[in-house]
Amino acid sequence: MRILNAIHAQNIGGVDQVFRNYNEVFLQNGHELALLISANGNENYDAKKIFKLKNYSPLLDFFHLLWVVAKFRPQIILCHSNRLMKWMRFLRFFSAAKSVAINHGITFKHSLNCHYIISINQQISDLVVEAGFEKEKSFVLQNVIKVDQKFCEKKIKAVPVIGIYGRIEPRKGFDILIKAAEILAKAGNNFRLKIGGFEVAKGYNLESLKALAARSGVIDKCDFVGTVFDKKNFFKDVDIFSVPSREEPFGIVILEGFLFSTLVISSNSDGGKFLIKDGENGLLFENGDAQELANKINYALQNPIEYGRLTRSAFSRLEKDFSFTFLATEIEKILLKISA
Repeated sequence: MRILNAIHAQNIGGVDQVFRNYNEVFLQNGHELALLISANGNENYDAKKIFKLKNYSPLLDFFHLLWVVAKFRPQIILCHSNRLMKWMRFLRFFSAAKSVAINHGITFKHSLNCHYIISINQQISDLVVEAGFEKEKSFVLQNVIKVDQKFCEKKIKAVPVIGIYGRIEPRKGFDILIKAAEILAKAGNNFRLKIGGFEVAKGYNLESLKALAARSGVIDKCDFVGTVFDKKNFFKDVDIFSVPSREEPFGIVILEGFLFSTLVISSNSDGGKFLIKDGENGLLFENGDAQELANKINYALQNPIEYGRLTRSAFSRLEKDFSFTFLATEIEKILLKISA
């Protein structure tokens, strides 16, 4: 099957990772694959055919898209960004290709322009159907990551390291972790914070986080490491990985914590609750509650045997439910329904 996998904005955390995962699985399953990316994006993708949108203007980019479709003649176009989903409303008049929106979050309005929709969780899929989209054309396919290593039990260091990384924006809750760190420090706990991430918003950025850490009295405990490219190296140093998101539809970073045998403590966001059963394969705290996050961190540090049990359980669930093997099987089922 000829598939055009399309994303307009790259280097945007989990969305870009899902785009890459789909690329690898499509090639693994023997499909003829082409990629559509923005001209200023990362070229480090596995595909023989890569087309680039020049970003001169939306209209010129749309005509460029028409040229790409005419040249490659895809049977299916997967759209990972809103701009591409908007264009599908008009592309159907020029091409017989079936468009598929990948809904990475609850902002799904533009995905309704596509023939089919794949949502990363059931809640988003239900919202899509409630908005009037045909139920038979709405699918759920959870995110996965490549499981390319074995479980390796960690021993908590004498000065434990609490890590976080992602898009630096309010909904990711970096400030909640810093407030929890203030609580831990005032109680006499010795630790370090390893803070990674990339900026996407004004007013809530690296400098504002540093200012908050200074006001909270924990700036001397913080290592700000910027964008995390080498995740294996990041997690090598981390004892506890915190995901204090106010809003998290899925949470690939949680799976990455599982992969690197690191205890994950997450807010009870939709993604947190879906991936973690509190006390079974990780720990959950009430969304926005810095005191409870501090309590959970303290509990983990005081219970090393529980730490080992939780991380082993998390890795087992990752292998069973969130591996490339799962994605390769499930995406083929969806493609068969779309092409029927």
